[in-house]
Amino acid sequence: MLKSSLHGFFEAKSIAIFGASAATDKPGYVIAENFIKNFEGKTYLINPKGGEILGQPVYKSVLDFDDPVEEAVIIVPAKYVPSSMEDCAKKGIKSVVIITGGFKEISEEGKNLQKRIDEIAKENNIRIIGPNCIGLFYPKRGIDMVFLPESKLTRPKDGGISILTQSGAFGSTFLDIMGTLGNGNYLSKFVSYGNASDINEADILEYFGDDPETKIILAYLEGFNEGKRFIEAARKVSLKKPIIAIKANRNEAGAQAVASHTASLAANDALTDALFREAGIIRVYTWDELFDCMVAFNSSLLPEGNRVLIITDGGGAGVMASDSVGELGLELAKISPAIHNKMKEDLPAFFSVENPIDLTGSATAKEYIYSLEQTKDDPNIDSITYIIIPTPPAINVKDLMEGLKPYAKTINKTITFCALGGAEAVYIREELEQMNFPFYPTPARAIYGIDKLTEYADYLRDHGQKLPIIREIPK
Repeated sequence: MLKSSLHGFFEAKSIAIFGASAATDKPGYVIAENFIKNFEGKTYLINPKGGEILGQPVYKSVLDFDDPVEEAVIIVPAKYVPSSMEDCAKKGIKSVVIITGGFKEISEEGKNLQKRIDEIAKENNIRIIGPNCIGLFYPKRGIDMVFLPESKLTRPKDGGISILTQSGAFGSTFLDIMGTLGNGNYLSKFVSYGNASDINEADILEYFGDDPETKIILAYLEGFNEGKRFIEAARKVSLKKPIIAIKANRNEAGAQAVASHTASLAANDALTDALFREAGIIRVYTWDELFDCMVAFNSSLLPEGNRVLIITDGGGAGVMASDSVGELGLELAKISPAIHNKMKEDLPAFFSVENPIDLTGSATAKEYIYSLEQTKDDPNIDSITYIIIPTPPAINVKDLMEGLKPYAKTINKTITFCALGGAEAVYIREELEQMNFPFYPTPARAIYGIDKLTEYADYLRDHGQKLPIIREIPK
């Protein structure tokens, strides 16, 4: 199989940073520091001023040393980017990431500058990511072009989710959130591609589709450079791994904002919706929905059907969850008679052992765990939503979390969790994230996660595919 055009970007053993800076408040310093501290290959710092950064020499030109260089990241002012590209060509560098903005998204002069760098790239067989982007992040190899310092952006650690994003700000903020979840082990690869002068959304999707380290793909799109090719790639990739995408720029107001952002072209939103559905792309519309899908797919199994069980200690929360089940076209599961009868015998008479199972405000941690143990293997149940209201005095949340830990490695059913409240709900969230269970702040969002898992499972079954195991079981 031919290597993707992105292979060189992620596998490079040497990189030159054009615009490396000794000023700690400059992006050129942050990127230099990222590579000096973390990159497993060789880093070369380039700045006409020369000098030293973090004990490493700064070369006035990439042509001042004989060592070969495989990749470059350029963060010099826009007017100097063409000359930096020319130096890359002379050095034989074939993979270039241009962080710098100020090109076709800004003005006619910027458009001409971008045209010039494109010409240099084509004449010398150089591939470009950008310009006007935040580049690549690949924690496994220490490739980190994100120019936001770690004190402001928590980097996620190595995991199975890969992200392609047209917006650098959106992408970097999502990285920050991922880095604060559980143990932070979420990210495989990240590409912010900005103006997509060369490498575009279709190239990245194809690469992630073939990448064995990528289990789940998240996408933020404002427009398409090669829409037909993107959809054709999605048809193939979605049969192997889930693609969850926000397509922004859905109306006139959004199109106006995009025109001054990444110089992207709008597309008919109704057509986009139909094509996404046909290609197996799970379309989401908001930040919360993207987050909720990411958590569900990273932390749960795909369900065998649409029958949902709700376990809670709050009747109102159970009703809200039931409403969401109906609104989303799922079904409330009917507990198997034998299991139903046993639970009625074993639990207090004032508990409701229907669906929702309402353990009431008298529930203890032991009774919560018992309810899960009895229902987790019920063939009549495809998914479970576990809603905890920790405020009643009978429930010891520490005992409950300890009791759930063995299930983190053994449960083989789709499950989502929700906890409602203040400090103890936060504690529950933190504990469940460490177990890599999908946690949500409201019942509706916990059901939404199940709905999207069910949607993807149905798509795979409709296309004759076996359901993959996506959930990462904690070691």
